[in-house]
Amino acid sequence: MLRMETLGQRIRGFRLKKGLTQIELARGFITPSMVSQIESDRARPSYKVLVEIASRLDVSLEQLMNGVNFDLEYTSKYKLAIGMVRAKEFGAAIPLLEGLLEAATPKVSKENLLMELARCQLELGNVEEAESKLNQVMDTDQGTTLLPLVLLYLGKVAQVKSEIPIALFHTKRALNEVQKAQAIEADLHVKILMQLALLLEKVGKAAEAAKYYEQALKLDHCSSEERAKTYLRLAEVYDRQKKYEQAEEYATKAAILLGEQSNQKMRQDLQHRSIMLRRGSGDWKESVQSLLSIAEKYEQNADSVVAGKMYADIAQICRENKAFDEALSYAEKARMSLLDTDPVMGKVHRVLADVFFHKHDDLKGQKHLDNAIKIYEQQGMTAELEEVMLASCRLLNNKGDFQEAYRKLEHYHQHLIQELGQRGIVL
Repeated sequence: MLRMETLGQRIRGFRLKKGLTQIELARGFITPSMVSQIESDRARPSYKVLVEIASRLDVSLEQLMNGVNFDLEYTSKYKLAIGMVRAKEFGAAIPLLEGLLEAATPKVSKENLLMELARCQLELGNVEEAESKLNQVMDTDQGTTLLPLVLLYLGKVAQVKSEIPIALFHTKRALNEVQKAQAIEADLHVKILMQLALLLEKVGKAAEAAKYYEQALKLDHCSSEERAKTYLRLAEVYDRQKKYEQAEEYATKAAILLGEQSNQKMRQDLQHRSIMLRRGSGDWKESVQSLLSIAEKYEQNADSVVAGKMYADIAQICRENKAFDEALSYAEKARMSLLDTDPVMGKVHRVLADVFFHKHDDLKGQKHLDNAIKIYEQQGMTAELEEVMLASCRLLNNKGDFQEAYRKLEHYHQHLIQELGQRGIVL
C-alpha cells in the first residue's frame, strides 16, 4: 500500500518542479534552514508561512495540501484548519476538518467540526453537503448552544435553493433562539437580523425588512463598510416604499461614511448607489456629473461593463428630467458597453422607449418596451417587469387596442404565478 505524501515532500516536489533552491524559496521571509526542516517534516509551518510558500511556488493552498498526510498533533491540526477557514481558504480546510472528524477526540467537539465543515461547504456552494452536516448537528443533544447558528446556516441553505418560505422559517427561529440566550452574541445577532431583512425584501415585505435593518444598526456591531452597506439597503427599501425622506436620510448617512472606505472599488460602488437614491433631492445635473466622473474612472481601469451601467443610470436621470436628447446619447453609450442580455439593458430599453415615444415614433418605442419586458422576465426582475408591463398596457389601452393590452396582462399574471412558485410561494 502506497504511503500518502507528507507536507514536506509535497513542498519539496513543487519547489523542484519550479526550479527553485531552498535559499531562493526562503529569501526574505524565513531561513533556508527552516525550509530544509519543513521539507524533511522536522518543523511545522504556520498558516502564514504556508500561504507565502504556496504563493512563491505558484500553486493554490488547496493544491499544496490536498491529500497530504499531516503528522501533527490533533490540536495543531485543528488550529491550522480554523486559520484556513478564517482566511476563507475553504477548499483547503475541508480535508483537514474531515480528518479531524474521523479521528474523534474530546479535545474538540464533533458539533464544532461539523459546523466548520458546513460553513466551508456553504461558502463553496455545496448546499447539499452543508445541509447534511447541519442536520447532523441538529440531531445531537449537545447542539443546543449552536442552535441559533445552525438555524442561520439552514436558512442560508434554503435561500440558495430558492426555498424562501423555509429560509424565513429557519431564520426567524434563529432570531428567537438568540434572543432567548442569556449572553447574546452581538455578531451572530446582527447576521441573523440582516439575513431576515434580506429574505423579507425578497417576498416584498419592505416595511418589515426595514425594521430588522434598523435593529441591526442599533446593535452597533458593524464595520464602517458594513454600516454604509446597511444604510444603503435601508435607503433602497424606503425608496421602493416611496418614503423618499427616509430614503434620502439613509443615503446621506451612507455617503458620510464613504470617505472612510479604503477599498476604491467599494467606495465607487457605494457612491454610485447613494447618488441614485438622492438624485431627486438636488440638482440632477450635479448627479450626472458625479456619475460621469465615476464612469470615467472605470473606463480608465478597462472596466467598460461597469462604466456601461453608469451610463444607463445617467440616461435614466436625463429621461426623468425630460432631457431626451441626452438620455438617448447616454443610453446608446450604455448599449455599446453591455451585452444584450445584461439585466441593466432592461433599464436602457425602458429609457429608449420613452425617448422614441417623446419623438412620436411609437413603433420604435413599443419595440424597446417589449425588449425591456423580455429582459425583466428572463432575469426574474418582478418589480421592474410590473412597471414596464403596466406602462405598455396603458399605451395600448390609450390606442384602443384593448385585446392586446388584456393579452399582455394575462401573460404577466401567468409569469408572476410561475416566478412565485419557483421561490416556493403559492398564492
